[in-house]
Amino acid sequence: MLSNKRINILMHIILWVPSILIPLVLMPLKDGLKPDTYSLGKIPFTIMQIGVFYIMIYVLYPKFFLKRKIKTYLLTVIGLCMFIAISSAYIHTWIDGKTEYASFIAGIFMKFLISIAVMAAGTSFLLIIYVLQEQRLQSENLRTELGFLRSQVSPHFMFNTLNSLVALARKKSDKLEPALLELSNLLHYMLYESDEEKVSISKEIDYIQSYIDLQTLRFGQHVRISFEAIKPQDDFTIEPMLLIPLIENAFKHGIGMIDDPEIIVQLKVIKDEVLLMVQNKFNRQSETRDKTSGIGLTNLDRRLKLLYPNRHALQLASNGTYYNASLKIQMHA
Repeated sequence: MLSNKRINILMHIILWVPSILIPLVLMPLKDGLKPDTYSLGKIPFTIMQIGVFYIMIYVLYPKFFLKRKIKTYLLTVIGLCMFIAISSAYIHTWIDGKTEYASFIAGIFMKFLISIAVMAAGTSFLLIIYVLQEQRLQSENLRTELGFLRSQVSPHFMFNTLNSLVALARKKSDKLEPALLELSNLLHYMLYESDEEKVSISKEIDYIQSYIDLQTLRFGQHVRISFEAIKPQDDFTIEPMLLIPLIENAFKHGIGMIDDPEIIVQLKVIKDEVLLMVQNKFNRQSETRDKTSGIGLTNLDRRLKLLYPNRHALQLASNGTYYNASLKIQMHA
């Protein structure tokens, strides 16, 4: 990627080399002279072009073009090009001492076309730079926001997981040790895998399996937990820790004061489509709100909009007894 300074230098070289050469080569041809004929009358035209050009890029372009005042911008540029053509034609005539009317009009016309071509090239180049800078800024903003959203996922996950381990420790359960081993697997994934921009869907499924195994150790026979996952034949990549919020949400809200709690997780990957369905019993009367409530789902919704715009469907609904969440992601446009 070129620096701004180098881009500016390159822009001036691209624009001014032809703008200086064109009058010195083409204009003599119009007058029936040899291409290498040098005329002092060409110098004022080139100097005026340079002056108007810098007025355009430093005054007119930011003041009118970037503020969407396109009509004002175009009329002003055309007016300045006409001013250059007429003024330089008079100066050229005065220096050369020629007063032929046809040659004078032809000179104005030629100078006007050259000026328009130079200004149009300059505007196009500036517009290309502006578009590239906007795209780079949007890309940087997207990476920054995704990085921030990712940074929220890990603490939120740890908060919920540590609660599970605390519950086992209070019971002095012999399941604490295998639970810690499962946590170790999860942390390994979070530290060494989820730092990547993309991970394979198989690794993401394995991560979900470890999380559910940890919860199974915690709750044992007190909660009916069902997990079914169908891995794809042809593996592909996905944003890490993108699917876990829906499952975390089910364990957070489907365990409390609920008779015969049940959590069902189904994950299917068919071709390039990911379908996750999570179902849990819930008790609306026992629901409590805290400061962390909803963070995971809000985070998930924003990440999906940034990563898979118009290629995902997130649905959350309840029928009074069960809370149903479904997520469908089309991996390729």
